[in-house]
Amino acid sequence: MMTSRKALVCGAGGFIGSHMVTRLRAEGYWVRGADLKYPDVSPSQAHEFVIADLRHHESWDAILDGGMDEVYQFAADMGGAGYIFTGANDAHVMHNSALINLHLADLGVQRKVKKVFYSSSACIYPANNQEDKDNPRCAEETAYPAAPDSEYGWE
Repeated sequence: MMTSRKALVCGAGGFIGSHMVTRLRAEGYWVRGADLKYPDVSPSQAHEFVIADLRHHESWDAILDGGMDEVYQFAADMGGAGYIFTGANDAHVMHNSALINLHLADLGVQRKVKKVFYSSSACIYPANNQEDKDNPRCAEETAYPAAPDSEYGWE
């Protein structure tokens, strides 16, 4: 099947990113996945999967070649709760995730990417918004005033 739409999924080794790859392929896209690691649960459905450290500008040079129409950005410095919630890595989490997003913004404009989808984490919401399992307050307007449940949420 021939398609004219090309998509890049950043963070394609993660849970959400790997599912996005599968969906885009089913919709007829040619898909390149990029991440520090391959998906844990099942093999990637990407036409091409690039192991890349997206904190580094040169990694973006490699994955944004070939005229990507759309980029889906799910990549972040996320090492699990034992890494995120200790307080010992807060500066690294914010710095590394910001680098990833800044490189995408910079090179996305240069390479004339037509559409960028950026998704955040539920960690953006204050902890008290997430405490009632029957009524989670996760609408955009409930994220303000900003008080994310961790530095990961600032990303």
